Amino acid sequence: MLSRKEIIEKLISIKKLYTESYDSMGIITHRFSGKVKTERPSEKEIIFYEHIRWENEDSLLINARNIYRWTFISPGKIKLEHLRFGENKPLFLVELSKVKKNTWESIEPHNCNNDLYSAELSMNDENTVLSWSVKGPTENYSLKTIYSH
Repeated sequence: MLSRKEIIEKLISIKKLYTESYDSMGIITHRFSGKVKTERPSEKEIIFYEHIRWENEDSLLINARNIYRWTFISPGKIKLEHLRFGENKPLFLVELSKVKKNTWESIEPHNCNNDLYSAELSMNDENTVLSWSVKGPTENYSLKTIYSH
């Protein structure tokens, strides 16, 4: 089982990401990759600056940026926020709770316009994986992001 220090060291060392999006039938609909720059503003926080590039179905190259803050609330709980409106106006996404060795799941799904976003975070020696399941009246898909060093 990873200690809090080991979890922080794993997250702070992340440099790359690779994401696949799946439709409700489990068919891959999008693939994209990118780079991650990390920052540690406090003992309990890590910020991810993600720069993503992908080509859509019309062969249009798209660049996107995301900023996420991971906060270590307690030994078994991690909060994830999106900082699209800045560090002082975070958008809460999920609070993850440890469910088994090196795996955390969202305590409650994030509600966005009646669509529910549930997350699972898992870590191993090779990488860190953040998976999302999105279900609701307007969305029904899943995402799997593999973060590597």
